[in-house]
Amino acid sequence: MTTAHLAVSVWVRLLKTHGLVLRELRRRVPEELTLPQFDVLVQLHRRPEGMTSRELTRELLVTAGNVTGLVDRLEGLGLVERRPVPEDRRAARVVLTGRGRRVAARAIPRHRRDVESLLSPLAPRDLARLRRLLGRLSRSLEEAPS
Repeated sequence: MTTAHLAVSVWVRLLKTHGLVLRELRRRVPEELTLPQFDVLVQLHRRPEGMTSRELTRELLVTAGNVTGLVDRLEGLGLVERRPVPEDRRAARVVLTGRGRRVAARAIPRHRRDVESLLSPLAPRDLARLRRLLGRLSRSLEEAPS
């Protein structure tokens, strides 16, 4: 197999595996949330002081419009609230409500167990190697000129 064929084969397997893992995680996402909504809760759980929409956009790698819609829906569910940022009247800080903290505290450990279960066919040593290899690939892509 040529290097080009091998590279394309790896790319296709990455896509297929990514799609299959996402499908399973979407099915298992707790609390009647969507996976993107859950991702917002996780980010906010990691930052108790909250995050601006701009910070969420950067962390989640989605558009500002997507973040606005996600936050609107989570706010409607009573899981987050927007608070004004005194030093920037145009910005708001998104924080978990008490209910949001409770939902995240239950959902995050369950999600970790689900991910562990999905990746359990690989031995821990293989997972560590895969993590290192994907990290190396990610760094090279991030450092590559546009």
